[in-house]
Amino acid sequence: MTLIIGLKCSDGIVVGSDGAATLGNMAGLRTVIQPVPKLAIIRDKMIVGVSGPVGLGQLFCDRVDEVCNDLRDDRGPEVCRKLRQAFLKDAEITLKVAALSTQIMGPSAQVGALHQTLVALATRGMPHLIQFDYQCAPEMATDDLPFVAIGSGQNIADPFLAFLRHVFWKDHLPNIPEGGFAVMWTLIHAIRTAPGGIAEPIHLAVLQMEGTQPSARLLSDKELREHRVMVEEVEGYLNSFPKSLQPGEHEAEPPSPPVATT
Repeated sequence: MTLIIGLKCSDGIVVGSDGAATLGNMAGLRTVIQPVPKLAIIRDKMIVGVSGPVGLGQLFCDRVDEVCNDLRDDRGPEVCRKLRQAFLKDAEITLKVAALSTQIMGPSAQVGALHQTLVALATRGMPHLIQFDYQCAPEMATDDLPFVAIGSGQNIADPFLAFLRHVFWKDHLPNIPEGGFAVMWTLIHAIRTAPGGIAEPIHLAVLQMEGTQPSARLLSDKELREHRVMVEEVEGYLNSFPKSLQPGEHEAEPPSPPVATT
């Protein structure tokens, strides 16, 4: 169970995730939930997040590391093609083995083959946010659709992100601080309301340009606390807002109705 969110910003990319890994046995039964980081920083230049088997995510991170230097001069679509080919080297084997195992174990064997991936990187000085489905088919975030959510919490995150976009930045892209706030609030909301499997700790990472070079890093505990405080302040304001809709004690009396004259 996972929720990973990516948001394209005017000055870079913000990626956030919950921090719960759900372990299970071969029968598909959950055994325990453990805290684990789900975002990987590759060479301080790229962010990778994988929803699905932890082992497959490790292989994908290694593939990204292998092709990292080959991508820097490519256009976005060519980056998508190269990453898809890199991921398919491991995903194709996983899908084939899952198909064979299904004949013995039934549908539960397919769980280990289901995955989604987010990659944030920059080429030609331009940040990109790309999602890949379980077939490794890519889709790039755009100015018209700047947010992406993957994992079991997607059905909670997508509507909330759409709401935040409508309220705060429907006519423009957010900057990185605004994006960090939006991703943090969405993750907090999802953790509160999800029926299970999505949990603390929350991790956020940012990718932004330093001159002509991309720089990717995880946010510090201090920066995470600042975003949480902002969320608490906004929720506190919204909580008190209905009071402004109540009639005041000294509300002016309504004007008297006009008197008919002859």
